[in-house]
Amino acid sequence: MATKTGKQYLEELKATRPNVYMNGEKVDNIWEDPRFESTQKILAMNHDFVFEEAHKDVAIVQSPQVNEPIRRITNHVQTTMQDSLLKLDLTRDIANRRICAWCGTNVISLVWVATWETDRKYGTEYHQRLKRYVELSQKNDWDSSLAKMDAKGDRSVRPAQQKNYPGVRVVKKDAKGITVSGCKVHTSYGPCCPIMTIMPCRAMTEEDKDFAVSFWIRTDTPGISQIAKPSPNADHIDLPMQCPMSNAFGVVEGTTFFEDVFVPWEQVFLCGEYDMAGLYPHYFGTIQRQSKCSCLAGHSDLVAGIAALVADVNGVLGKSHIQDKLTHCAQMAEVAQACAFGAGAAGKLHPSGVFMPDPLKVNAGLNYIKDLTGEHIQMLHDIGGGAIVTMPTEKDYRDPRLKKLLDFTLAGNDKYSSEERIRALYLCRELAATEFTGYYMGWGVNASGSPHTGKILVRSLYDLDYRMGIAKEWAGIGDSRPWPGHCNTNKVWAGN
Repeated sequence: MATKTGKQYLEELKATRPNVYMNGEKVDNIWEDPRFESTQKILAMNHDFVFEEAHKDVAIVQSPQVNEPIRRITNHVQTTMQDSLLKLDLTRDIANRRICAWCGTNVISLVWVATWETDRKYGTEYHQRLKRYVELSQKNDWDSSLAKMDAKGDRSVRPAQQKNYPGVRVVKKDAKGITVSGCKVHTSYGPCCPIMTIMPCRAMTEEDKDFAVSFWIRTDTPGISQIAKPSPNADHIDLPMQCPMSNAFGVVEGTTFFEDVFVPWEQVFLCGEYDMAGLYPHYFGTIQRQSKCSCLAGHSDLVAGIAALVADVNGVLGKSHIQDKLTHCAQMAEVAQACAFGAGAAGKLHPSGVFMPDPLKVNAGLNYIKDLTGEHIQMLHDIGGGAIVTMPTEKDYRDPRLKKLLDFTLAGNDKYSSEERIRALYLCRELAATEFTGYYMGWGVNASGSPHTGKILVRSLYDLDYRMGIAKEWAGIGDSRPWPGHCNTNKVWAGN
C-alpha cells in the first residue's frame, strides 16, 4: 500500500542523512535533535490525518498512475474540478487545525503542465521523466520540499548580468546528467524531507538560460547543504501550556546550497529552455494560490475560534461589539473560500490533463484575504486585552508559591477555572504576541507569492478594454465588442 502512517514514514526517514547546520553548528542527526521534533510532527500528521474517520474517504484517492491508494493533497495529479474542490475543503480544515496543509499535489500538477508544454515545443523528454518521478513519489509516499525562490542578489539587474548571481544554475552538462551550483531560499520543511523539487522562480531571457533549470533530488545528495532556522518558539518546547501550537508542530526553514551537485538526466525537468522558465511561476501563481485562499480561510477560522474562546473566558462573548468582530472574521473566511471555489468552478482542463483554476479569480481572492491578515492580530489583541502581553510565564504558574496568587488574579468567567482561562490567553498570546506571530504574518502575506505579484496577474488577466468599450457605448462615443466569456483560454495557458 502506497499510503504510510506517520510512524512508518518517520522510521524510513531516519535512514537519510542530510547535511544540515543550525545556530552555527553542524547537526549530526536531525532525527534525534529535539529542535526538529515539531517539524517531524507535521510530517507525521500529514500522513496520519488521511486515516482519520472524518477525512479518509476524501483524503485518500486511487492513483491512475500506480493503481494504488495515495494521499490526495500530497501526491495526486489534479485532473478534475472535483479534485480541485475536495483539495480545497481538506486544505481549509487542515490549516485551521495545524496552520499548514503542505499541498504537494500543486507542485506535481504544475510541473506536469510545464513539462508537457516544454516537450510540445522542443520535443524533449521532460514530461516522461516527470511521470516516472510521480510514480516513484506515489509508490514511496514521499513528501517533497519545494526549492523555488532564488536568492536574487540585486533585483534591479537580470541574473546573467550580475557578477555573482546566487541562484541555482547549470555549471556543467555531459551524457549522464547536469551539475548545478547556487542557492535557494525559503525551503520550508527542507531539512526533514527526503526529496526536494527545484524550479525557476521567474521568467528568463536567453542570456539567463543557465538558470532555467528544474529537477528533483534527494536532500542527502553530496554537495547539498542546508542552513536551518529553528521553528518559532523552539526554545519554549518544554512549555506546552504557554506555547501549545509551537509545542505541537512547527516549521524548520532551510536556506539550501548546491555546490557542484550532480543530477542525472532522468531527474531533470528543464535545462536551458529559457522561454519555458516563466511557466513555473505562472502556474504556481494559479494552482498554489487557489490553495492559499483556502489556507487563509482556515487561518481565519482559527482566529475566530481563538477570539471567541478568549471572549468567553473573559465573560464578554455575547457583547455586540465582540459578535461584530467575530462575524467580520467569519466573513473573511467564507469570502476567501468562496474565491477558491469560484476559481475552481471557472477553471479549465489543460491539454496535458491537469485541471487548472481560473487565475484571475484566484489572485483577486488571495489578495483580498492577504490584505486582511493583519486584522487577525489586531482583533486578538483587542479581545484578549493587555494580559496576552503582560501575563506571567508558565514557569511562574507552575511554581506552587505563585500559582495560588495567579489563580486568584487571573480568574474570569465562572464556568472556566483560572487555569483554563490562562490556557486560553496563552493560546491567544502565542498567535498574536510571540515569534510565532511573525511566522503567521509571513504565511499570510508572502507565502505563495507577494501581494504585488498577484496584482500584476490581476491587471494582466482582467479585460479592462472590454469594460472601457461598454463605458464608451454608454457615453455615446464608441461601440463595445461581444462578451468574451468568463476566461480567455489564450491568457490562461502561458505556453500559447
